[in-house]
Order: sequence, then structure tokens, then C-alpha cells
Amino acid sequence: MNFQDHKIFIYFQMAKTRSVMLLIILVMCTTLIFYSPFNSNAQIEVKVPSSAIKLQRWPLYVFGDSLYDTGMGFYVDKGPAADSYPYGNTYFKRPAGRFSDGRLIPDFIAQFANLPFPEPYRNPNLTDYSKSVNFADAAAGVLVDGRNNTLNLKLQTEFFVEMVGKMEKQYGKEKTRKLVSNAVLLFNIGSNDYVDIWIENTKPLNSSFVNSFVNKILGNFTVSITSMYNQGARKFAFQNYGPMGCLPLFLDKETGECSEDLSALAKLHNDRFAALAKTWARRLPGLKYIIYDFYTSLTAHIVNGAKYGFKETQSACCGSGPFNSKFTCMEKANFTLCDDIPSHLFFDPAHPTEEGDRQFALEFWNGPPNLVTPENLKSLFGKQRSV
Repeated sequence: MNFQDHKIFIYFQMAKTRSVMLLIILVMCTTLIFYSPFNSNAQIEVKVPSSAIKLQRWPLYVFGDSLYDTGMGFYVDKGPAADSYPYGNTYFKRPAGRFSDGRLIPDFIAQFANLPFPEPYRNPNLTDYSKSVNFADAAAGVLVDGRNNTLNLKLQTEFFVEMVGKMEKQYGKEKTRKLVSNAVLLFNIGSNDYVDIWIENTKPLNSSFVNSFVNKILGNFTVSITSMYNQGARKFAFQNYGPMGCLPLFLDKETGECSEDLSALAKLHNDRFAALAKTWARRLPGLKYIIYDFYTSLTAHIVNGAKYGFKETQSACCGSGPFNSKFTCMEKANFTLCDDIPSHLFFDPAHPTEEGDRQFALEFWNGPPNLVTPENLKSLFGKQRSV
């Protein structure tokens, strides 16, 4: 199967699938130790409960693709949706629109911030925009002329502007300004655009084309961030791209080696994006941003999985073919499902397990400066702006 056929196979296999709050026991201490359920030696120390109590409940607004989509596929007739077994089976005990066995990074972040799970914006029953709202769509990208059947970043931005208008009618302009200016806007979107050009070009991409493409991606980011800023948003949190070539989906089917040229695209984007974010902070008064280095973290988890409590960091838990690299993890397809899901870093060929996302979310929330810069999410949430 060539790359183009592989892409079509993946997309249509995923497209076929379209059709609480965690109770935390609060104790009188400042530190909670999270233990891996399968390895008592693997632990992450994080001050979550006490910080969640002290934080003002400012909103969380989420933008992204399948790593952040918490069920948009149930409400829009576009792209793939994780709407069948075994997706969601670990935590929700049912398909919950998430490409995981359970919760995603935005779900955990919302819990740490004492908020409900992010609700898809297109849910017709959503009327409270003051807590956590999700605009992410599974196969979305940054480019407008990219994947046609998805809610790209431009559309997600337009929905955000629309939501602010609804908030002004519902809460009044003064309260809306206060909510939006103190809200954290969480982003993970654009890696699909790079995957698409990598698959579509069987020959190595020349540097001129790559630079032009990166500039196009970054230009679209600037338009969206500026638009959100003009609506009053001031606090932005970005998760950079992971080593995409090391996802089970893109491993060499014989050797298991990573597709280094694809990961190199992610690395180039991350470096250029970090520089651009500094420019935004200089040009847009009051804008605060943080970047979570997902590239470094995911690489560390893949290379040294045992350190984080994972027994398998190469093969997906659910799928088919070598390394379970085929996207067949759906109720009516032929797939294999591992017995010990939390011991796997990846649930399907492109998405982490709930345990993986829990660890990544903890780093994003309370991580050190070498992983989250210039501050972490807990700190960003705690900064209150006067309006």
C-alpha cells in the first residue's frame, strides 16, 4: 500500500464511525501522589487538589484536533467521530467522542482547574459558556484549503467570536469581558496539515516548499490569535507538536523505526512557532502565553517508557497490522485490543491512552520550566486580570 492509499484508507476507516466529573477526595495536605495502577514505583508528584481549591473558576476554551476533541463528532456531520467500542471504555464505559479509552488532556486540565469536562460548542444543549467549552474537531487542521470536511482553525475561531456575542447577550458586556480576559485558551492543532503534505509527496520535500508551508501555517495562526485577542482573550496555552513520525501509524512496518523526516517537520514548526509567540507577546499588549513541549515529553515517554510506568510504547493497544498501526479500532472492524490498556502509551495508532494523557496533562498543569515555558498552566490560570 503506498502512502496515498494509506491516507485514504485511514481517513475512510475513521469516517465510518461518524453516524461525573471525577470525584476527588480532598485531604488536608498540599501534595497528592498519583500512582500508576500497574507499577507502584511509577509516580508523579503534583499539587493538584489544593491549587484547584484556591483557583478562581475562570473559563477554559479549547481549540484543536483529535487529541483535544471531546465529542464534536456527535454534533457535526463532518469528519471522523470516536462513537463506537472500544473508545471510551476505560473511564466513561461507553463511546464518548474521544479518540482514547478515557479522558483527554483537556479533560484533565478542566478537572485540575475545578471545571466540568469541556463541552463541544455545537452541542445544542450547551447554554453555559462561563466554564469550559470545546471547539476542537477530530481531523481539523490550521489551513482553510486543507481538509474540507472539518472545522479548521478559522471556523473554530469564528465559533469563538460567535460565542462571545452570545455571552454578551446572556451576561452583559462587562461580565463577558472579565470572563474572556481571564479565560485560558488551550490549543493543539495543525499537525494534520503537516501529515497531509508528507503523505501526499512521495519525494523528500525541498526546503523552499517547507519554509513556505510553515509560513502559511504560522500566518493562519496569527490571524486567529489576533481575532481572539480582539475579542478580549489574553491568556493562551499551546501544546506543541510531538514527534509525529514515531506514532505507531507512521512507523516502518518492518523495522519499527520512526519516520524521521515527518518528525523533523514537527520540530521545525515548533521552533518557528515559539519565536512567533514571542512576537505576539511584544505586539499585543497584555497577551500572556505558555508552550508545553509535548515533543520532548512524548519522545521521553517513547524512549524510556518504563520510567513512566509503560510496558509498551511502540505498538498501539487497539488496531491491526504490524504495531497495530492500522486504524481499525472500531466496533465493526477487525481489530485487536490489548489486555492491559494502561500499560500502553498509545491506545490507537495516533492517540495516547488515558494514562498517557493523564501524565501529559500533569506536566502541562504543574510542570517545570524545561517542559512548560515561561510558566505552567496552574500559574497561568491563577493570574487574574482586572477589566
